[in-house]
Amino acid sequence: MSTKGGYVEILEFTHFSRVFRFNHTGEIGRKKEIFHEIKVSVVMELV
Repeated sequence: MSTKGGYVEILEFTHFSRVFRFNHTGEIGRKKEIFHEIKVSVVMELV
């Protein structure tokens, strides 16, 4: 019996929506950016 699992990708698509993301700009700084798409993957874990 193998104890090593894996993932199988079933579906991949792009969802279009307005999303805010905060990226680090230094030690304590953050920059807010607006994105208009999210990449989505649907996967199954093989056990």
